[in-house]
Amino acid sequence: MAWKPNFDPDHFYFVTTKAVNYLHIFQRDVIKRIIVDTFDCFRLRKRLKLYCFVIMPNHIHFIGQFTQNDPLSDFMRDFKRQTSDRILRQLKAERNAEAKRLLANKVEHPEKQNHKVWEDDYNAKDVFSSEFLEQKMNYIHNNPCQEHWKLSENPEEYLWSSARFYFTEESCIITIDDIRDILA
Repeated sequence: MAWKPNFDPDHFYFVTTKAVNYLHIFQRDVIKRIIVDTFDCFRLRKRLKLYCFVIMPNHIHFIGQFTQNDPLSDFMRDFKRQTSDRILRQLKAERNAEAKRLLANKVEHPEKQNHKVWEDDYNAKDVFSSEFLEQKMNYIHNNPCQEHWKLSENPEEYLWSSARFYFTEESCIITIDDIRDILA
């Protein structure tokens, strides 16, 4: 596949971010739903074009595009803040003391915060070619099927991913901006 001439790869990223100390915070559907709803909120506010994603038990991958006025670093700061607040409220409502204890133990600066959900950093790679894009989309969609995860047999069966949209053309758990509209 070739890039359309007006496509600007400088604003197209493959992003990975993980839970603090790789804790399996995102294992339960109610927590994954918080992440999906937050993606959707940012998408609807035009802060993100979400082309591809997967939510794993302790990390997420996605391919997205961000505006000049709202760069990736601002998006990630706000995304992590919003999901953290909502996840911690959910754990408090459930009276999930064990999960909150684990998250509290990971705080580096207790004077500033009580609990921590995400690692501070994230990894973002420029999507510089259609080959790189296809490689990363395949990686994202096949991640739940990897031997050490075994979350599903086939990528399109895993609910918390965009694979169903791309493999079967059925809608997935969130509206996706179709990458095929950008590629020639």
